[in-house]
Amino acid sequence: MIDRRDILLGGGMLLAAAGAAALTPRHHVELLHGRKLDSIIPESFGAWRMTPSSAFVLPKTPGSLADRLYSDTVTRLYVAPNQLPIMMVLAYGNLQSDLLQLHRPETCYAAVGFQISNSTRTALPVAPKVAIPLRELTASTENRVEPIAYWTRIGDYLPTDKHEQRTMRFREQLAGIIPDGILVRLSTVAEPTPETFKALTEFGRALVLGVKPADRAILIGPTLAAELSRLGV
Repeated sequence: MIDRRDILLGGGMLLAAAGAAALTPRHHVELLHGRKLDSIIPESFGAWRMTPSSAFVLPKTPGSLADRLYSDTVTRLYVAPNQLPIMMVLAYGNLQSDLLQLHRPETCYAAVGFQISNSTRTALPVAPKVAIPLRELTASTENRVEPIAYWTRIGDYLPTDKHEQRTMRFREQLAGIIPDGILVRLSTVAEPTPETFKALTEFGRALVLGVKPADRAILIGPTLAAELSRLGV
């Protein structure tokens, strides 16, 4: 005879199994569609032009854990008349999961000996009522001071810290989605003044608007990209 305890235990197991099935992602969303980042980021836009450089702190090295996190990276130095040179690093991961997720600059800079300070959440205005959640910080050693502005995208979310990143990835998981993700990092070598960070954000705006409208979702997510298109920007 099956007693009440057996029924309760069986019911609990069924609920747990149903919950696990509900949390199992079933749909992989990859906005880059197998292309390369190089193909969507213009070498020139506005007054900015790409120029050769090797002065980058990179988010991955061959054979490292980060090398498995990112399926594609782009590093470029851009210059413009009467402007600070801007180093741009894009790191794309086509699979964001519990094991593979974007590393934030605080991690990769600290790993090579930089001290991180003045980390602040802010926003990058792109158009009226359209802004990208942004984080600004300063990475420094005895020989180098590098102000940094960056954002990350996971699926259609733009988290600004590790907690938001975990929360937003869990929301995608609840929706049955395995998202892709990208880190967009902009930096220069200069004193971390308000004017320096303004130069970084102005470059960031020019970068987003310099990308073809059909490709902007790769950088900022479908929702913000659609809003820019609606505004005719």
